[in-house]
Amino acid sequence: MLFRMTLSARPSTSRMHPAHPVDTMRIEAALVKVAMLVAEDAAFAPIFERLEAELAAAVKKERRLSEAQRRARALLAQKAMRATSVATCSSDAPLPYRSRSSR
Repeated sequence: MLFRMTLSARPSTSRMHPAHPVDTMRIEAALVKVAMLVAEDAAFAPIFERLEAELAAAVKKERRLSEAQRRARALLAQKAMRATSVATCSSDAPLPYRSRSSR
C-alpha cells in the first residue's frame, strides 16, 4: 500500500516555486543566521558558501535587470521625444495636427 502511494504521489511544487520570491534581503538575513551556526560548528560551512554564491548571483541579476530597465526607459523617452517633434513640426504629421492652410 505504501509502495503504491509513493509511485502515484506527485512531487511537491513548493520546492520549485517558493511562496515568497528570493531577493537579496532574504539571502542576507539567512547568511547572517547561518554565519552564527558556522561560528559554532564548521559543518554548516557548505550552506554558508552556497548562500554567499546565491547572494552574489542575486545582486548580479538585480543590477542587470535594473540596467535593462534604465535602458528601456531611455529608449521610450527618446522615441516619445522623436514622435512629438515629428508630429508638431512635420508636414507629414497626421491630419489633426496639420494647419488648415496646408490641406
